Order: sequence, then structure tokens, then C-alpha cells
Amino acid sequence: MTLPTDEPADPSHPERAAERHLAALADEGRARQAAALAEEKAEARRIERRERREVERLGRANIRNALLDSPRRSAPPLLTIASAAVVAGTGLLLFAGERGSLPGLALILLVVAGYFPARWIVGRRQVRAEAAWLRALPFPVRGYFRVLGGTPAGERQVRLRIRFRGAAPERQVLEGLLGRVHIPATARLTGGSGHTWRAESGPIRTVIVDDVDPTNLSALSWMRTVIGEALIPLHGVFPLRGAEFSE
Repeated sequence: MTLPTDEPADPSHPERAAERHLAALADEGRARQAAALAEEKAEARRIERRERREVERLGRANIRNALLDSPRRSAPPLLTIASAAVVAGTGLLLFAGERGSLPGLALILLVVAGYFPARWIVGRRQVRAEAAWLRALPFPVRGYFRVLGGTPAGERQVRLRIRFRGAAPERQVLEGLLGRVHIPATARLTGGSGHTWRAESGPIRTVIVDDVDPTNLSALSWMRTVIGEALIPLHGVFPLRGAEFSE
């Protein structure tokens, strides 16, 4: 049997208890911080996905708008048709009396409801036609739709990388062929050697008007001109491995 002693309690016990409590709080804090950081990363990924989807959506709209301004295949003049229908409907509302008010209103509502879906459908067809034209070229072209999908700006530059399958022409020949490009901007050789050469456009300008959505029509025209006036003739003598547009 152990007899009680009158030894004093270890005065360090309260300090050790406080230290353990502090360590527990620190562990809890680290756990909370790890959970918060994981949630922040997850939220950042969600925001990034939303932004990427929005950029892709806007990019597709920019491509359609540019191609609708310069369609490769015949397209109905949607804006002219819609404007004429609105004028006709307004005329019925104002001058045809009660008998014409209902048809006039119906015509205007039909135009409002149908214009943008029709524009979307025609735009999709133009994108498919442009893609088919690119695929039919005797060499692959990359970055074309990426440039078209960019946000329209008052001034921009487009860059071009040209890769040859074998021997490349003299620098003077490349400069001369690129000199054929001058609408809507010039093209100039910026460097390279061997099988790979680089070029860029002059300033490609877009007139931005209030209440009118700008498009990438100027960039579209420049890339088409480069392909038609420089790359296709070049490929006929010095076969290209590919061409890539970028900003």
C-alpha cells in the first residue's frame, strides 16, 4: 500500500498543458488553412473553366461575325431582309389602320425573334465552308481560327510562321512574295533560316463605331491574302510543311 506524500505538485504541469493546448490550436489552424486553400484552388479552377467557356463562346461569335462580313459561300442578306421587313411592318402599323396593325406587329415580332437565330445558322455554315477551304489547301494551316476568334481591336498585328519540307528559297524571294500582300495591311519578313521563316503584318486597323459590334474582318482579309498571294505560289515551287498564324 502506497502512502500519500506531501511532495508539492510539479509547477511545470500547467505550462505543459498550455503548450499542448496551443499545439492543438496550431494543428486545428493548419487543418483549417489546408481546407481553405483547397477550396480556394477549387474555386479558382471553377472560375477558370467559366472564363474559358466564355472566351470560347465569344471566340466562336467573333469567327462567325467576321465570316458573315465576308462570306465564302453565298449567304442571304439577313440585315437587308430584316430591315425591309421592319420598315414594312412599321408602315402597316402607321398607315394601314386597324386591319393592318396586327399583321404589321406580327411581322416586326417575327423579325425580332428570327434575326439572330438565322444569323447564327448562316454563320455556322460559313465557318464550315471556311474550314473546308482550309482543309483543301495543299499544306496545313494552323492558328487561323484562333486569330479570328480573338477580341476585335482598333489595331493589331498578326504573325506568320512558314515551315518548308525541304530547301527554302532565298530571302529576297520570300520578301518579294510577301510584298504582294498589301490589303488590308502589308506583310514583311522578320527573320528565320533553314526550313523555318517568320513574318508579320503591318498594323491591321479596324474602325470601331459606337453601337456597332466590331469584327475581325480585316484580320480575315489579311490571312486570306497571305495564303492566296504568297503561300500558294510559294508552295508550288518550294513545298511547305505548314503555316501557322498567331498574334
